[in-house]
Amino acid sequence: MGKFWELFESSVIVSGLIALAMVGVACYLWVTGQEVPDPLFVLLGTVVGFFFGSKKGADDVRREYE
Repeated sequence: MGKFWELFESSVIVSGLIALAMVGVACYLWVTGQEVPDPLFVLLGTVVGFFFGSKKGADDVRREYE
């Protein structure tokens, strides 16, 4: 049980849940045929990149997809 609190304190669980929620929202919009807004797409890249330890910012992600 101590391991859970250590992970929670270092926010691995929280950042993972946020990244998973963002991916879920984008996938839901895509599957239902709705357009994924550009700000959501940029935010998704930033959040997932942060979760996996990438140092890219929102401007770098936006430039890649323009």
